Amino acid sequence: MRVALAANGLQQKDLAAAIGITSASMSAKFTGKANWNLVDIEKASDFFNVKPEALVAGHGFEPWTSGL
Repeated sequence: MRVALAANGLQQKDLAAAIGITSASMSAKFTGKANWNLVDIEKASDFFNVKPEALVAGHGFEPWTSGL
């Protein structure tokens, strides 16, 4: 998520608004105090116009096609 934000010149508050959560909730997700859920990942992938696995690959959620 951090890479997607940086690549698009956005901040956490922009993503929070796009997926319908508070900035505080978004901060908690980025600091590991709250977990990402599938709905939020799907909304974020729509916002960034990428597949959900592009946002979570390398964080314990490798796509089936990665060969792992």
